[in-house]
Amino acid sequence: MPSIVQFTHPGPEHGPDKRNGILKSWNKGKHKRKFLISSGAYADSELIRKTGKLAFWGEWEPPSMVQEFPKPREANSPRWLHQPFLPNDLKNLESGCQNTDPFIFGSSFRYFVCKQIRYKQRKTTSLSKLDKGSVILFGSTKGRRREESFFQLDTVFVVSDYIEYDTSKPADIIKNEKDPYWNIVFRREFPEARDFSATMRIYKGATLEEPYNGMYSFVPSKLWSDGEKGFPRLKLQNWEFLTNNLNASPKSTSHNEQSIQSFWKKLRDHSREENYVEGIQFDIPPVR
Repeated sequence: MPSIVQFTHPGPEHGPDKRNGILKSWNKGKHKRKFLISSGAYADSELIRKTGKLAFWGEWEPPSMVQEFPKPREANSPRWLHQPFLPNDLKNLESGCQNTDPFIFGSSFRYFVCKQIRYKQRKTTSLSKLDKGSVILFGSTKGRRREESFFQLDTVFVVSDYIEYDTSKPADIIKNEKDPYWNIVFRREFPEARDFSATMRIYKGATLEEPYNGMYSFVPSKLWSDGEKGFPRLKLQNWEFLTNNLNASPKSTSHNEQSIQSFWKKLRDHSREENYVEGIQFDIPPVR
């Protein structure tokens, strides 16, 4: 049975490497979010695919050029604007470069490892066994006081398909070396095989053109013009199936397909009411 998964990941924002700097190098520390701009595609109100420059919150651990937004800034808005890019050599990166998961760039969204396994116990979690049609909400808890806290959403991931892989033989699934995903993301987690066997999944997100039960993956985004200000992540507070002050452990609840479809539609409508568009595809960042 498919599930609605509330997936919390760290909410703090990446800044530049140095004070007043303009570069954020490939992250080797804790995961954080970035406020990003990228060329891509979005769905209009009639579900027609349109293209443009989009601004959005997400995870991008490879390098980015950075500029600071001027003050004053709206509450929970970003301090930094990131323009993502890739280094020339992706195969020979230094060790410790973080992966990006979920990965929303390219032809479809992908999610492959985070919280699917407890490495110390060498045991997989329920996130490695999600059924097709599951909806994963990636975001962060905001606020310290319980009565004021809420979930700030950055990515809606609808599972349409998956590929299983073994941690002891990760290279077995890398068939298309031309796809930059493997070097940007997968090899960052598996530079070599693990010394134990566990089965996990690379999940593929449903798209506007290939939806799952009418649902598609999206990032709450806005069309971007130079000189504009940043904006907060989509706020979800007191929502059915969600917890305002969820800690690091995901919350997963199984539901029938009709309930999940209804929840997804309510979520998409709320995003639109808050003046976001559904970012449905983002270009692989350029090489610099």
